[in-house]
Amino acid sequence: MWSPALFVSAAALSAGLFAKPAQSGKWFATVNQLRNGGSADLTIEPRNDKQSRAKLAFRNGSRDMRVAWDIVAGNCNDQGVPIAAQAAFTQAQTQMDGGGSATAMIPKLESGKRYYVRVFDPQVAPNDQNVWGCANISEKP
Repeated sequence: MWSPALFVSAAALSAGLFAKPAQSGKWFATVNQLRNGGSADLTIEPRNDKQSRAKLAFRNGSRDMRVAWDIVAGNCNDQGVPIAAQAAFTQAQTQMDGGGSATAMIPKLESGKRYYVRVFDPQVAPNDQNVWGCANISEKP
């Protein structure tokens, strides 16, 4: 025979087994090959309940070059909407070795939604057809 206390304990245990694990708030992406050479890694880490810090690091790219970037809702080639104004995404200046980095404070990304990073020439208005590289962003568990 089930007692009320045993039933409540069993229900609490069952609810705990099916609870979704907490998300880390960390995201990442790699643009494997940029049209202008090299590659780029994006890391995003939470700073508080509403903001995250995004860092884009370039490797083996063209040297001494300005590079623009943004983060967009959706998947590569969806022609999505940027999550923040272009002014939020600091341009990068590559060094003589083709490396460089840029950081941005961005709105915290929502778990379960899709985002992508675009890398492009700062002299043109970005769209998914004229970018130097694009990569879908994945959430770290």
